[in-house]
Amino acid sequence: MNMAATPSSTSGKSAATKSRQHHSAIVIGAGQAGLSMSYCLSQQGIDNIILEKSSQIADNWRNQRWDTFCLVTPNWQCQLPGYPYQGDDPDGFMVKDEIVAYLEGYRAFFSPTIIFNSPVISLTKNGELFTLVTVDAIYTADQVVIACGSYHEPRVPAMAKKMPAHIAHVHSSFYKNPDQLPPGDVMVVGTGQSGCQFAEDLHLA
Repeated sequence: MNMAATPSSTSGKSAATKSRQHHSAIVIGAGQAGLSMSYCLSQQGIDNIILEKSSQIADNWRNQRWDTFCLVTPNWQCQLPGYPYQGDDPDGFMVKDEIVAYLEGYRAFFSPTIIFNSPVISLTKNGELFTLVTVDAIYTADQVVIACGSYHEPRVPAMAKKMPAHIAHVHSSFYKNPDQLPPGDVMVVGTGQSGCQFAEDLHLA
């Protein structure tokens, strides 16, 4: 299966000059899912690494959440494998920076091998062996876990293109705080966790 088709201009080194290595398992993505999977594999004695496209773990938590973001589940429910909530407010709700700190603590707890700045250009399987190509290296693995989720691309309804040009649109992945919005009334579309937190944010402002 092919994960992506990427122009050669963004492929980094040529195939002949890329480093090559094999691992029993490779995890794609260094968020909470990828870190958890790496921990569980390590606990079973399975050689594994994590490939992360950005320069740090939990990149989406850092850069695709609004300033006042908080979880809607209590802290005591935060139970990463082998690493339960570490704070002193189990009945509280972690805000964005606390979530990132929790994940950073988890990384320090078991020190997984993470290759940063390594977006996967392609993933193929030949027989029983997987081949992953990144900008700098070619990896082979007996097993691959895709732990990068399916929420990275903003979903904007087609009808949004028909709205008058003077109406500003801000997708939830780009919203940070009320100061970035132009003057005037605001309509929040959606009443899930994100929409309700936006409405509260705007109300308090």
